[in-house]
Amino acid sequence: MLDRPVKKATLYLSVLGFCEAYMNGKRITDDLYITPYSQYNKQSRSEVDTYFYADEFFEDELSYGVYVSEFDVTAFARQGKNAFGLIVSGGWYRSGLDKHNSFRNFGDTKACFRIVAEYADGSVEEIVSDGSAKWKKSFLVESGIFHEEQDETQEIADFSSAEFDDSDWEFVQEAEAPEAEYRKNDCPPNRVIRYITPKFVGFSKYGKIYDVGENVTGYAVITSSGKKHDVIVCSYGEVLREDGELDSFHCYAQKCVFYTDGRTQHSMRFTWHGFRYFELSSSCGDDGLDCAKVAVVHADIKNTSAFESNSEIVNWIYDAYVRTQAENYQCGVPTDCPQIERKGYTGDGQLLAESGMTLFDSKALYKKWLRDISDCQDKNTGFVHYTAPCFIGCAGGPGGWSSAIVTVPYFYYQFYGEKEVLENYYPQMKKYVEFMRSETTANGLILMQKRKGRSLGDWASPCKKLLPTEFVNSCLFVDCLLKLSEIAAILGDNADWLSLAEEYKGAIEKAYFDPKTGDYCGNEQASNAFALSIGLGDERTKKSLVERYRELKKFDTGIFGTKLLVETLLKLGAADVVYGLWDSDDEGSFKAWKNAGATTLLESWKNARSHNHPMFGAFVKCFFEYILGIRRKESGYKKVIIQPLRFEKISKAKGKIRTEAGELAVSFTRGEKGTEFSICLPEGVEGTFVFGNVERALSSGTNRFLID
Repeated sequence: MLDRPVKKATLYLSVLGFCEAYMNGKRITDDLYITPYSQYNKQSRSEVDTYFYADEFFEDELSYGVYVSEFDVTAFARQGKNAFGLIVSGGWYRSGLDKHNSFRNFGDTKACFRIVAEYADGSVEEIVSDGSAKWKKSFLVESGIFHEEQDETQEIADFSSAEFDDSDWEFVQEAEAPEAEYRKNDCPPNRVIRYITPKFVGFSKYGKIYDVGENVTGYAVITSSGKKHDVIVCSYGEVLREDGELDSFHCYAQKCVFYTDGRTQHSMRFTWHGFRYFELSSSCGDDGLDCAKVAVVHADIKNTSAFESNSEIVNWIYDAYVRTQAENYQCGVPTDCPQIERKGYTGDGQLLAESGMTLFDSKALYKKWLRDISDCQDKNTGFVHYTAPCFIGCAGGPGGWSSAIVTVPYFYYQFYGEKEVLENYYPQMKKYVEFMRSETTANGLILMQKRKGRSLGDWASPCKKLLPTEFVNSCLFVDCLLKLSEIAAILGDNADWLSLAEEYKGAIEKAYFDPKTGDYCGNEQASNAFALSIGLGDERTKKSLVERYRELKKFDTGIFGTKLLVETLLKLGAADVVYGLWDSDDEGSFKAWKNAGATTLLESWKNARSHNHPMFGAFVKCFFEYILGIRRKESGYKKVIIQPLRFEKISKAKGKIRTEAGELAVSFTRGEKGTEFSICLPEGVEGTFVFGNVERALSSGTNRFLID
C-alpha cells in the first residue's frame, strides 16, 4: 500500500535463476532472463550430476557473486494498493538436463527484492521481500537452460494485478542468503534483437519443417488455430538430412513443448536455442499450426564496427564472425556455443576477447566476465577453471584456458585503458603463476599433473594432433609471463617476469628446437608461429613458416594455432600467404563453409558438431589491424599508427571501429595511379600513417592521401 502520491519508485531485484517481473498487471521490462549467470554459491556433491565430474572442485576455495538489477518502476506504481509479482524459472541456477542427461543445480530457485518509494512530500518508504510474500506453482512444467515445457492451462494472466485474489496461495519460505558478494548488474541484458520470417520447406514424419535462412539464437513464435488440450512440440536443429528431416545429431535435444489452453500464439520465455531449422508438430494434427516469425535473442550488444572489401571470402568471414559472436553473448557471458554447452569457456573466451572488444560495444560484458574468471580461481592453488562461471571440471589446458586470468585483463586494459583492472587482478595473476610453477615437469615444461581431466594443448585441429601438449602450454605460459612483465611495468612493480620467461623458453628450446632446420616440432600446425610469438626462433624459423603455408594453402591448425598463425604471418609481412589461407579451396576451410551455405562459423574444420562456434574467428581483429592498418600505440587508442599491408587480391576496403577515444575509420582504393587512402581520426588522437616507405603525420578529422 502506497498511501501518498509517488514521485519515484525503484525496484532492486535479485533472482537465483531467471525471471519475468510484473507490477500491477504489467511487465516492467523487455529484458529477458533476469539476472545474469554467475558463480552463485558453493555446492555440494548431491547438487551435481554431470559427466564432467571433478572431485577437486568441491575442495576448491572459490569466490561467489550474486547480481542485483535495478529498475525504475515509477510508471507502474500508483497511490493505493499495489501488487508486485515474479515468474521464476531455473535458468543457470537449476539448469535442467542437457543432451547428456546431466544437470547442474546450485540449490532451490530463490528471489529477493526491495522497492524504494519516494513520495511527493519527500518521505521514503521501503518494501522488502519477506515471509509475507506468497507463491503458487506456475505454468512451467520444466524450465532450465536446455528445455522448456509450458502447461498453458495453468498460467494466471492477472496474477500481478492489485485486485487478484491470492487466498489459496501459500506463503513463501524465507531462505538464508548465499555467502556471496552482491554486485550491481550493469551487464547488457538479453533481448529480442530482431524478427525473421521463416520459410516453410516441407512436411516431415511428424509435422512441418521451416528454414530461418540463417543460423540464429532465439525461438520460433508459433501460431495455431486455438485448440484446447493439444500438445505442440517445436524441435530445433542446425542441419536437415537429405530426406528433409531434422538431423537429430545436430538438434542436441533442443525442443519446447506447449500443453495448450486455447490461445493462438505460443513461444518460449525462459531460454533460447541455437538453430537454422525447426519442426512443428501437434498431437491433434492442427492444420492451423504455423510460424510467422522467429525471434532472434542474445545480449543487447551492438556491433560498432563495419568492414567491407572487394574480397568475397574476407567479407563472408567478417559477417559470419559478427553474427556468431553476437549470438554467443548470452546472460553476461561470452559462450562457446548457443545450443550445446552454452558455457563461458576460458579458452574460447580469451582467444576471442580482442576481436570481441574491437568489433562490439562489449565493455560492460567483459568487465563482468573478468569477475567470473576471478571467481573461478582456487584461492589455495591459483588454478583457474576451464569455464567461467565454473561448471565443475571439464577439459582444457593450464596455458590456453587457465591463463585467461592474465590475458583477458591485459586485453581489457589495452583496449579500454583502465589501469584499475590490472591493479585489481594482478594479485590473482601472480597466484596463477604459482600454480603453473607447481605444474612444471622435471624438464621445465608445463603439463597438468595434479588435477583430473584432460590437459589439452591446441584444440580442434583438422588432422591428428601433432603438437605436444607440453609445447603448447609452455608457449602460452611464456606469453603470459611476457604480458605480466608489461603489466608490472605499468603498475610499478619490480617483479622480474622476464627472467622466468627465459627459463621456460630455454626448456622449450631444449625440448623442441631442431638446430639443423630452425624448426620447432617439425614446423607442423603453426608450431613455428607458437615459438616466434614468444621471441624464440631465428630467420630460418620465419622463412620455414612462411614457405610451409605458402605451399600448403590451408589451415592445419587448432583454435590457438589458427589465431597465432595469422598474426605471426602478418607481422612477418606475408599478407598474400594469409589471404591464401582465408581463400583456401580445401574441403575444411572458410570457403567450404561458405559454399555449403553456412552463415555462422563452425566448431571444427570438417564434420562439425556445432555450426555456431566463434573460436575460429579470433583473428578477425586483424582485418582492422592489417588490411585497414588501425593499430594501437598506446592503451585506449590515445595514439595510433595506420599501417596497412598490401594484399594483392584486396584492392578496395573500408571499415571503422569505435574506441574509448572515438571512432577510427579507414578506406582505400587501389587504381592505376596508385592507392587512395581516406583516414578519419577523432579529436585528440595522435596518429601516424605508414605505407611502404611513406610516413606522414595525421591530424584529427579526415586525411586523404594518394600513394604511388
